[in-house]
Amino acid sequence: MARIEKRRPEEIRADVSSQLFWDNRIDESNINVDVFEGKVILSGTVPTYSDRWQAEEDAYSISGVRYVDNRLTVSPTTFPVPNDTEIASNLRNTLEWNPTLDSSRIEVSVHEGTVTLNGSVDSYWQRSRVEQLVSNIGGVTEVHNLLKVEPAGGISDDEIRKDIESTLARNTFIDSSRINVRVDKGVVTLSGTVDDYLTYRTAQDIANFTSGVIDVQNDLVIA
Repeated sequence: MARIEKRRPEEIRADVSSQLFWDNRIDESNINVDVFEGKVILSGTVPTYSDRWQAEEDAYSISGVRYVDNRLTVSPTTFPVPNDTEIASNLRNTLEWNPTLDSSRIEVSVHEGTVTLNGSVDSYWQRSRVEQLVSNIGGVTEVHNLLKVEPAGGISDDEIRKDIESTLARNTFIDSSRINVRVDKGVVTLSGTVDDYLTYRTAQDIANFTSGVIDVQNDLVIA
């Protein structure tokens, strides 16, 4: 893949701001964007927790962005704002209605809009999926995901590593020779360099969706 030329901070800032403005899912009116040596700093407020992570995804999609420091806080603008009991009830219903999750193993608590998730799931992608579902609930301002991943069956670290490496090698977007994969007791660490966020995100997803993985530490650098 061709290397991305270094871009000026003002160019990156303009593109991130335009991307946020374009994204109809997000209320970007109170988002501030600063850029320093390829690092984008997002500050200000957004009305929902899903806006917060969607803004981060948008920033990462811009050429020249190496890291996003997401300092956005959630300040709901809809009234009345659901109280903690209502938020908890909505969360439990959402999890119970999702056919890919066993909601009986997930404990939900809410305090002043902050959601804490405890319990366990079968796979790492399910852990991420629960947080994604929670982020779309009105009134949620922050999420503490303490879910443990407890895979069924015994899959060795070596099997997990080989599975990830072979999947990286098959992917058309990835130069797998530049990515190192280490697995220790089900925890995957990705390191090395990639050219863009698409490659970074694709490698992350491959690790996320691999059987036996209980956590992923993505140390890839966008160069």
